Amino acid sequence: MDALPVFLFDRSSAQGRLVLSDRDRLDLPHRMSTNDLKRLNIGEGCSTVLTTATARIIDRVIVYHRGETALMITNYPQIVLNWLRRHVFWQDRFRIEDQSAALGQLELHGAGAAALADGLISGAAALPLHHFREDSDHQLLVARTFPLLEEGFLIVAPYERLAQLRTAWSADGRVQLGDEALYERLRVAAGLAGAHHELTEDYIPLEAGLWDSVSFSKGCYIGQEIIARMESRNRLAKTLVKLHLSAPVPLGSPIQAADETVGVLTSLAEPLVPQAGIAAIGLGFVKPAFAAHGTRLRIGEVDAEVVPAPLISGRESE
Repeated sequence: MDALPVFLFDRSSAQGRLVLSDRDRLDLPHRMSTNDLKRLNIGEGCSTVLTTATARIIDRVIVYHRGETALMITNYPQIVLNWLRRHVFWQDRFRIEDQSAALGQLELHGAGAAALADGLISGAAALPLHHFREDSDHQLLVARTFPLLEEGFLIVAPYERLAQLRTAWSADGRVQLGDEALYERLRVAAGLAGAHHELTEDYIPLEAGLWDSVSFSKGCYIGQEIIARMESRNRLAKTLVKLHLSAPVPLGSPIQAADETVGVLTSLAEPLVPQAGIAAIGLGFVKPAFAAHGTRLRIGEVDAEVVPAPLISGRESE
């Protein structure tokens, strides 16, 4: 098989970019979400989940500590903006602005993405996950992000600057422009929980494999008691898995083991690389007893098998 190129995606419309400022720019989202934002130094970021009082997912966001401001990448910008504003107390000093119309977002995925990122800002190739570097005038941010292939990088800048990068990379034989359909195929293959699929109020962060976005040592936040109880008792009603399917099936199809319905299919895509006997790949939630790799299941008349996915994190990621 020929080596895959580095795929370039314009994610400006798919996600939003919120700028947080004033004294409590990190403290308020820290109090409102699952991860420990207070530990972040300038140049560092982390993923964290906003949850309801019953621990249901509002969104998994990424927060970057830029110093006097913080940048939040969100799947549901208006919902998240309104949610945070609703929880600002009179003594808080917190401002939030939706800068999605001024700042765009590109992503690079694949072997060689780090070299391209390093060409933008020296040292970017060595960044840990969610850490970032900026240029001297703070008009270009380059961060390592969830990799849909071997390496993944996110770039945030004004649209004019991104257009220049897109033009230059389009002429680079190592880079291939990708559309939303291709992004979805890579997302499902990697096991990245997606907006309107797994990141919904139907699920709790631990069920959706978002253990790496949850701190069990920080203070209180909305939904904490339920999440802490699920972790301490090691009892989940369902858990996210990746599936290989022998044929495509409709989203929302029930997943069965023998005559028992044990889950539901939430994402479906065509495999990036053809494989014998695998006509589709999917993500779905199943009862934990049926989540082991190699478990054989059925979706209607279609065979399904639980397989590993690099971005579905488990208890060992906490």
